[in-house]
Amino acid sequence: MNERRVALLGGMLASIGPLALALYTPAMPMIAEAFDANEATVKGTLSIYFAGYAGAQLLGGPLSDRFGRKPVAQAFLLIFIAGSIGTLLASTIDILIWSRLLQGIGAASGMVIARAIVRDLFTGDSSARVLNITSIVLGAGPMVAPAIGGGSIVLAGWQAPFVLMFLLGIASMVIVHFKLLETRPEGLDEAGLSMIVKDYGAILRHREFLWSALTVSGAVATFYAQSTVLSFIIMGQLGYDAAQFGLFMLFVSGGYFLGAILVRVLIPRFGAFRLVPFGLSLLVASALCMAVLLTTTSPRLSSVLVPVTTMIFANAFVLPGMYTACLSPFAKQAGAAAAMSGFMTMGLGLLASLFISLVADPSLGLAAVDVAMVSLAAGCYLLWRRSSPDGRTA
Repeated sequence: MNERRVALLGGMLASIGPLALALYTPAMPMIAEAFDANEATVKGTLSIYFAGYAGAQLLGGPLSDRFGRKPVAQAFLLIFIAGSIGTLLASTIDILIWSRLLQGIGAASGMVIARAIVRDLFTGDSSARVLNITSIVLGAGPMVAPAIGGGSIVLAGWQAPFVLMFLLGIASMVIVHFKLLETRPEGLDEAGLSMIVKDYGAILRHREFLWSALTVSGAVATFYAQSTVLSFIIMGQLGYDAAQFGLFMLFVSGGYFLGAILVRVLIPRFGAFRLVPFGLSLLVASALCMAVLLTTTSPRLSSVLVPVTTMIFANAFVLPGMYTACLSPFAKQAGAAAAMSGFMTMGLGLLASLFISLVADPSLGLAAVDVAMVSLAAGCYLLWRRSSPDGRTA
């Protein structure tokens, strides 16, 4: 498969999880009303989704190394479809929570397998180029999903996004069946449980992996923190409706889409690693700006959307290079390395989501978590630069 095909298929697989998140967030205030549940309980539906998404990646990566990328992708898509059916039929908030867990588990293999396929076929700046195109595809879906989700809610009620998720699962299954070719390298050992544990231990002890993965995790966790509370800030505190919220999220996600396109232009000239410092600097500055605005003034639309959009834009400069750094040392363990990176990212996202759920004021919770996450990302990036030859030349 050529770069373009791999990037498009990888983007589709990787976007299933974020799409299932972006379609859902406009419905959260209405779900609270429908099930007579408090905000913390509804935010818990996101936390359980993150938990399934994070934990199942540790299983999906090694399974794809052993049995192949395609059959594992198909198996996990079936779980996602089952979870989507469960959300549609949910009659209580508890059933919805467990169905969201299934959706998280089913979506987990998409990101892992997408990165593993790239590592199977490409290295270096070629890998970064493919990951960047994947990012553009990945950004396009969540960019329009909140608007589609919000519009569908206005037309058909809070269950409408779950219909869209079910259709997403079916469409993805068809595309994987007909278009995805197996890329698992021949000759990989069929590792048992003890070898999987040993592989994960070796990956975590690899300093280049650890610091690059934590850089990615801190940067991406800001997005998951925002996903947990933005609907409650914009719809609950500021009084906008679901359709308006979806349009605002279209603007926010457009920041990532624009950043990814710029990165595609800049990688051939500068290389992926040299773009990371700019992205992290902008990420830190935006988080600090938002924290000051949200803690010293009453929340306004501009004080939320402008910093959040800038942070999303900045992430587009950070992720291609640092994802490449995570996977480059592990040609024979690409699935496991991608899984561990994904687990760390979603695990940190889960912690961010849980913390915000405990804070009564969502604006203060978002400000605190985002500053903590960007500080972690910046600090780990500096440690990666010291431990990696690529980092010392960045």
